[in-house]
Amino acid sequence: GDRVIIPPTLRKRILQILHEGHPGIVKMKALARSYVWWPGIDKEIETWVASCRPCQETRPVPPKAKPTAWETPTSPWARIHIDFAGPVQGQTFLIVVDAYSKWLEVVHMKSTTSEATIAALRKLFATHGLPDTVASD
Repeated sequence: GDRVIIPPTLRKRILQILHEGHPGIVKMKALARSYVWWPGIDKEIETWVASCRPCQETRPVPPKAKPTAWETPTSPWARIHIDFAGPVQGQTFLIVVDAYSKWLEVVHMKSTTSEATIAALRKLFATHGLPDTVASD
């Protein structure tokens, strides 16, 4: 079907009408697409619903991700977990935890590029050996 192109001066009123009953983003977009159009309408609908307090208070909470159950390694440094922490007082750190012993290594990082991270890990591997598995998000 045909849709009416809404001028900028009327868009707020159209959004108010489309939002009556707080239908949510998906239904509001579907309704809008049936009758009206303007450049960026989808983004404006998303912003409108995101700024609506009743919609935010009643929207369903997305399910939480289930934590990964890791097997306990049989030896030190078999699996390490790495992540960055910071900035803390303007400083960023590479955190490395041995899954077997819970030994913690903290490396101050001037940069978090892949090159800088590889260099930091190479130093740790020279000290502790190569792990079988490196876990990171």
